Amino acid sequence: MLKKVILVFITLILLISVTGCWNYSEVDEISIVAGVGIDKGKKEGEIAVTVEIVDTKEGSQSEQTGFKMLTLSGKTIFDIVRGMISITGKKLFWSHSKVIVLSEEIAREGVIKVIDWYNRDTETRSDVFIFVSKEKTAQEVISLSSVTESIMAYALAQQMRSEHNTSTAPVVEIWDFIDKLEASGEFAIAPLIYIYEENKTKNARVSGTAIFRMDKMVGTISGEETKYMLFTKDQIQGGVLPLNDEQGKPAFSLEILSNKTKVKPIWNDGKLQMQINTETQVGLDEVMAPEEFNNIGSKEILEKRAGKELQQRMLSVIHRVQQDYHADVFGFGELVHERMPQTWKKVKENWGQEFSELDVVVNSKVIIKSSGQTNRSIQTH
Repeated sequence: MLKKVILVFITLILLISVTGCWNYSEVDEISIVAGVGIDKGKKEGEIAVTVEIVDTKEGSQSEQTGFKMLTLSGKTIFDIVRGMISITGKKLFWSHSKVIVLSEEIAREGVIKVIDWYNRDTETRSDVFIFVSKEKTAQEVISLSSVTESIMAYALAQQMRSEHNTSTAPVVEIWDFIDKLEASGEFAIAPLIYIYEENKTKNARVSGTAIFRMDKMVGTISGEETKYMLFTKDQIQGGVLPLNDEQGKPAFSLEILSNKTKVKPIWNDGKLQMQINTETQVGLDEVMAPEEFNNIGSKEILEKRAGKELQQRMLSVIHRVQQDYHADVFGFGELVHERMPQTWKKVKENWGQEFSELDVVVNSKVIIKSSGQTNRSIQTH
């Protein structure tokens, strides 16, 4: 039923989004693109584009909203899109496209050549979510529709709207991605997407981050590392903050209720330094080590331990990105640009190297607001 409602909504939007009146035959002469996958073609220098098309005819006659998959290769995206019209016999309608999935090969070679057309075309939208596939191709991900029997692009868009509940991947729309490519002192990122199978059912999962320098992907960080990157960028809205015992084993799960991160560039002993302060409110949602909980004795001790562990994990991901990728995905350079313009003039030409050697100090405060319905852990005898 929900999918039929979606179909009706799309049709209504189409009817009111153009000047003049459309009749059924005019609606039937377009193909609504829901999502796009972009890979390298089999021939040298070619690009392969896979589009997921909403099938209005099939959807109107069944409980499922229909879809069709179409793949075509060519030298440029523009040529491929025009070629698809000759195959479908219909004009491709891009205004309801929700997702672009890039293969890792495309991402590592450089993405400008494949997203420039999308950015320029007057029919495309700027709020489309962008991903990098961890599978061999982007086509494998976008074609999951045939397995899940649903429009994959719309399912992924909905998934990204709820991503703040886990905070293991950045939420990146194409306008923001392009903005970061063009910005000075800040580098682009995109969420990683892969296929997982559970109970013989395949579906898409988003976790981790692809890191770009200029327009080329240079590496990745995991979903767990992404969480602490988002802490640094003040983009945490929810998720779980795990806390280990003194032996390093999982002991507590803290639900993130709110967070505020403040980042300030300063001069310290003649060196540029980034000072990061976080204040995080959490709820104690799970106790996996009852004896540890009972031995701590006070909430304040647990808060201090949680703050220290958060601080260490944030520094760990910052140092890794500094050393491995030299890509300022945290936006430190943009802050220097805004608050220390004279300093920025001196360092901007070599910011990648400056960033990799940047001194960073983190201070994290964790406040436990609640512990569920009880302050006592479960005991066994």
